[in-house]
Parts: sequence; C-alpha cells; structure tokens
Amino acid sequence: TGQALVDCFVEDMDASLRELGAGDLGVGRRVKTMVQALYGRIAAYERGLVDSGGALEAALKRNLFGTAAEPGPAPAILAALAAYVRQESAGLLSTVPPAGPLFGPPPTSGSAASAQGQER
Repeated sequence: TGQALVDCFVEDMDASLRELGAGDLGVGRRVKTMVQALYGRIAAYERGLVDSGGALEAALKRNLFGTAAEPGPAPAILAALAAYVRQESAGLLSTVPPAGPLFGPPPTSGSAASAQGQER
C-alpha cells in the first residue's frame, strides 16, 4: 500500500509539473527533490510515532505549519493532531481490518484542549 501511494504521488507530481510547463529535462530533477522531501517527512513521522518526547508534534508543526507566522499553532492543537495521528496509525497497524472508513473523524477545535497529552 505504501509503495502504491508513493507511485501515485510521483505520477501526480510528474503530470502536474508537465501541466505547469516544466520541460522533460527538469521534471525528473524536480520530482526527485519532492520524493526526497516525502521520504524525509515519512521518516520524521515514523520517529515521532515511536518517540513520546514530542518528536511527532515537532514534525507536524514543521510540515503543516512551517510557513505560518510565529508563534504558530497552540500546543493543544499540535497535541490533538499528534493524538489523532497516533490513533489512526494504531488502527492501520491492527491485525483486524476496519469494517468502515479507514480514518476516523479529525479532532475538533473544542477537543484540542482536552486532547493535550492524551491518546485515544
């Protein structure tokens, strides 16, 4: 599944760059840069999922809010996002395939404060 997702990503980036007018010689180089960034994010998320010391929150802040003006999102928002990612990751790794949708509903802004430091 993971490889199929990466393949889909590469095909879409290739097609998008060509639509934007990138020449044949530049497409490969640009896609390579994007794939390296993708693998870097995957590695950061994998480290964050194993580490409980805030690595996942840091990766989410960097990758989702990297261009946001400081101070960036509140720690409670990052904690809620990290709890959601951990919950959904655990569900995807379970031995029993889900009967319904693969992902649950995202955290709401009202639950962000109560989700700080908690995992479902």
